[in-house]
Amino acid sequence: MPTKLFKGLTIALLIGAVLQLLFGPGQLLGALLMLALTAATAVVAHRRRPKTEGAASLAVVGLALLQLGLVIVAGHIPPLLASTAHLLTSTLLAGSAIFLTTAAFVFAPRPGLKNPIHKFYFRSIVLTGLGLLLLFAAGALVSQSGSGAACPDWPLCWGAIFPEQLSLPVAVLLLHRFTAVLIGVLVAGIVLQTRRNYRQHPGLRRWSTTLGLLFLGQAAMGGLYSVEGLPADALKITHLLLTTLTWGSLVTLASICYLTVEARVPLAQPAPMERPPQTAKQKALTYFKLTKPWVMVLLLLTTITAMVIAARGLPSIALILTTLLGGALSAGGASALNSYIDSDIDQKMSRTSRRATVTGLVTPQQTLVFGLSLSALSFLIFAVFVNMLSAILSTIGIVYYVFFYTLYLKRSTIHNIVIGGAAGAIPPLVGWTAVTNSLDLAAFYLFAIIFFWTPPHTWALAMMVKKDYASARVPMLPVVVGEQETSYQIWLYSVLLIGLTLLPVTFNMAGWLYFAAALLLGFRFLQLAWKLWHNATDKAVSRKLYKFSQSYLALLFLIMAIDRSIF
Repeated sequence: MPTKLFKGLTIALLIGAVLQLLFGPGQLLGALLMLALTAATAVVAHRRRPKTEGAASLAVVGLALLQLGLVIVAGHIPPLLASTAHLLTSTLLAGSAIFLTTAAFVFAPRPGLKNPIHKFYFRSIVLTGLGLLLLFAAGALVSQSGSGAACPDWPLCWGAIFPEQLSLPVAVLLLHRFTAVLIGVLVAGIVLQTRRNYRQHPGLRRWSTTLGLLFLGQAAMGGLYSVEGLPADALKITHLLLTTLTWGSLVTLASICYLTVEARVPLAQPAPMERPPQTAKQKALTYFKLTKPWVMVLLLLTTITAMVIAARGLPSIALILTTLLGGALSAGGASALNSYIDSDIDQKMSRTSRRATVTGLVTPQQTLVFGLSLSALSFLIFAVFVNMLSAILSTIGIVYYVFFYTLYLKRSTIHNIVIGGAAGAIPPLVGWTAVTNSLDLAAFYLFAIIFFWTPPHTWALAMMVKKDYASARVPMLPVVVGEQETSYQIWLYSVLLIGLTLLPVTFNMAGWLYFAAALLLGFRFLQLAWKLWHNATDKAVSRKLYKFSQSYLALLFLIMAIDRSIF
């Protein structure tokens, strides 16, 4: 009987709390009814589990009392303060009701958290919840003060990150927007942790995905609300509804984590390896290696050459330095997050078995925080010192590489590198937009060159370390279809690539110096690809093609930049 009664009470409490969150606490009678309902729920909860449900029910009673007090003194405090206090109280009350409802319907043999990995995950959710409460308060301030129309555009405000005339309404709206950016980073961290550590927990996977999608939806609705000419009332209602659902999904995720994860996902904490303590210099070097600087160099080279090509000469030194700094942070953040996600397969591959995330020089939690911090800082550098279009493109590159390629494509399809190659082709777009603040056909030609260069370059590497990928169960092309078919695909993509590199001359994007160089470099590329096709099992040939492909791309972009600057 207590269980059935508890379920009924929690459902009634949840309905009442959601109604209050959406429509306000109403009159004194409504607040008294909620207080009576919370008191009844608390009595039953204490009979079931005093330490978990009982403690949560006491918090619900306290919130109901606070809400009753706010109703009583509403006429004696400023309206803005009263509405904000009601919103936060109702939000916390709804969150507590969600926890109690989850506890009523989810069997929790061992609630609580002991494993450090679980604790870090739960604390990440709690931190995101605190951020959402700040976002709600800022949103209420925007709504009550009428600041929503202070900026007629989005994501900029009067065409800039910080407009010249920074009025109070504009400042309030910018606070709301930057808080949303911070919450977006935290939500991304939750999704990454879920996908890495809790792949076998359907509840956490389902609700983390729901959280991510709802947050993106509410952010989009909030941004569109600032754009003139759109139905403001409909967008506002949709934004508020999605925001409420975002909060609900986050609390549900936290509830499921706290109640079930310790019993269902008994992660073994690895024993710490005996290592001498690292000096500050060694620690800095370890973190630097997490950014994969050898990959970063080529990405930054394609970025700066794209800037020179777009400017038909050398852009300002300040613009070059800020763009390269933002690009380095973006590439480094994406690489660190890639290492965080792939640490389980990195330890199975000889090529990656000495990475810091495998050897224990850094913890997974430190790697995650480091990668997210670099990515967020990259967005701010681009947005403030370059332009918003470059910031958006750079962020798209991070999201595509980390979430779409690393989390999904890499482990699920032989076409992983073909589709995922788009992430590595974004740096030229970032460099181009840093100079022009726009995109045109020439920029997309640079994108296409890297897109078609990526498969033969990566497959040549995969043929060298085929056993590694097979051990890690990564479906790279040589593992699935064999070396002969892979070498044939390398040849086909090489032909497409070389043909594509000759086209810029036809519409005056490049001159004859570039054409001659592209022809000579392309001939050597095709020569090595042809040789590999006819010697598919010879790792020395695949190594030659892999190493030459790196030099090929660098030289091709450098010569195009020189050609564009001179002629």
